[in-house]
Amino acid sequence: MTETRHDLPRLRPEVTIGPALRSGPSVVHRLKDQRTGVHYRIGPREHFVIRRMDGSRTIEDIGREYTEEYGRVLGPDSWRQIFTLLGRHRLLDGMADEETLERLRRDREAERQENHTWLHRRWVLLRPDRLCTALAARLSFTFHPAFVALALLLAVAVQALVWSRAGTILAEAAPRSMWPVTVPVMFVLMGLITLLHELGHGVTFKHFGGTVTEIGVRWRFPLLTAYCRTDDIVLLHRRTARVGTAFAGVLVSLLCMVPVLGWWWLTEDGQWGHSLAAGLLLFGSAGALVNLLPFLQLDGYVMLSHALDMADLRGESYRYCRQLLSRRSPAARDRLRAYPTRDARLYALYGLVTLLFTALAYSGLMWLWYGSLRHWMGPAPAVLLLAAETALVGGVLVYAARRRTSERKTAHG
Repeated sequence: MTETRHDLPRLRPEVTIGPALRSGPSVVHRLKDQRTGVHYRIGPREHFVIRRMDGSRTIEDIGREYTEEYGRVLGPDSWRQIFTLLGRHRLLDGMADEETLERLRRDREAERQENHTWLHRRWVLLRPDRLCTALAARLSFTFHPAFVALALLLAVAVQALVWSRAGTILAEAAPRSMWPVTVPVMFVLMGLITLLHELGHGVTFKHFGGTVTEIGVRWRFPLLTAYCRTDDIVLLHRRTARVGTAFAGVLVSLLCMVPVLGWWWLTEDGQWGHSLAAGLLLFGSAGALVNLLPFLQLDGYVMLSHALDMADLRGESYRYCRQLLSRRSPAARDRLRAYPTRDARLYALYGLVTLLFTALAYSGLMWLWYGSLRHWMGPAPAVLLLAAETALVGGVLVYAARRRTSERKTAHG
C-alpha cells in the first residue's frame, strides 16, 4: 500500500466527475475514465467522498468532512467498500497499469458491440474529434451571445416566412415532371445538411470541452437517424453548455435554410432549381422543427432533460407511471413516497403528454394510410391490414421493453 493510494488517495487525472442529475427519486453523478471510455454512476455520498480524493486530504480528513455533512462516521467496512470499488476499476492514481487499462477499454468496446441488435444498431461514418477541434477554434466567434442571438432571430424570421407561405411553397415543390431531377439532388443536399447538423453538435460540444468520438447512422426501432456521439455531455457542469450542445444541431439546420431561401427567392417558378429550393425549404424546415419535439430521444428531448437536470427523463417517467398504476401494492406506495414532489409531478406530466402525443400521432398516421389503402383494396381489407400492423408494432415494443428490463436487472446483478 502506497501513501498515494490510501493515506493520501488521489483519482487518476483521466477520471472526470459530472454534475448532480436527478434519476428517479434519487441523485446520481456520472464518473468517466477517459482512458478506458467507461462510465460509472455514483450516488451523492460516494460523490462526496470520491471528489475529495485529490491527493491533499487523508482518509481521516475526508472522514471528518463526511461526518460533518451527513452526521455519521465512515467505518472500516465503508472505506473497504469504497477502495474495493475504486480498485476494481483502477480509478486511483498508482493502482493502474497500461495492460489493465487496455483490457478495461477492450471490455467496454466488446460490451458496446454486444448491444447491437435488430432493435438498436449504430454504423460509424466519421471519427471527427480533430476536425471538430479545428472548427471550434476557427468558429469561436459564433459562440458569442450576440452572434447566437442574431442567429436565432434570423432562423425565426426565415421560419416565419416559410410557414406563412407553406401552401405556395408546397405547390412549387410538387410538380412530378421535375421529380427525376429534384428528388435525387434533394436527397444529396439533405444528407449534407444532416452532416452539418451533426457537426454542429460536435463543434459546440468541443467548444465546451468535450470529446467527439463518432458521427454515424443509428437504427433505433422504428427510426433510422443520424447521430453525433456526445456521451460525455453528462460530465459538463454548466447546464447551458449541455442544453446548447443539444440545440446546436437544430440551429445549424435552420440556418442552412437561409441560403436555400435566397435560392428560392432568386429563381423563377417552373424551373427545376426553384422546385428543388421549395422542397428543401419545406422538408428541411419541417425536419429541423420536428427535432425540437421532446419525444423519441430527439434533440428536443435531450434539451429538456438537461434543462431539468434529469439523467433519464423518459425511462424514469415510464417507471414512475408504472408504479402509479400499481399503487395499491404497499411496495409501490413506498417507492412513490420516496419521490420529491417536483420530480413526481414532472415524471407524471411527461408520461401523460408523451402518451397523448403518441396516440394522436399514430392515429393521424393510421388515418392517412387508411385513406390511401382503401382506394387500392377496399375499406375492410385496409382496416385488417392496419390492425395487423398495429399488433405487430405493439408486440415489438413490448418485446423491446421486456428486453431492456431484463438487461437492466442483469447489469445490476
